[in-house]
Amino acid sequence: MRKENIASIYNRYVDDLYTYGLYLGFEKEVVMDAIHDVFCKFASCEKRAEDVLNIKFYLFKSLKNRIYDIYKAQKKYIGLSTIDAQDAPFNIQVTIEDRLIDKEEQQQIKDQLSEMLDSLTERQREVVYLRYVQEYDYAQISELLNISIHGCRKLLSKAMQNLREKYGALVFLFLFS
Repeated sequence: MRKENIASIYNRYVDDLYTYGLYLGFEKEVVMDAIHDVFCKFASCEKRAEDVLNIKFYLFKSLKNRIYDIYKAQKKYIGLSTIDAQDAPFNIQVTIEDRLIDKEEQQQIKDQLSEMLDSLTERQREVVYLRYVQEYDYAQISELLNISIHGCRKLLSKAMQNLREKYGALVFLFLFS
């Protein structure tokens, strides 16, 4: 990785990291604490920063691991069973900028997209988000979700098949525009 100011890296990725943490179903404060923990650790180890080939992927993976570590510690503290990262909820709340379309069209599109995503399992929603919003490749997604590349492809394929069967061409309008 080229030498880059930690502040500029933070500014470039903090919004995406924050959104991803919220989509994983965690509280705002927990997500921000985890993001700050990730950047503190990243900044304190310059050698590690030089070895990172894809900074965005590294930060996403680190954030997910840190959030689950925090969650596990909280559950242990209050005496509940530990979380399995593969069973954690992944919730997407769709947002569309008001300037693009008027309020009536915006609400209609938001409702249609929410309905589409709600028809998927939590894991399918997460894989669709990582593939089409964050534009990760299958290897990166499989590492984040702790599944094989083949399993990742099957999960995304099944999600897209379900969406195509229920919504036809409308799926491509939303995901690929």
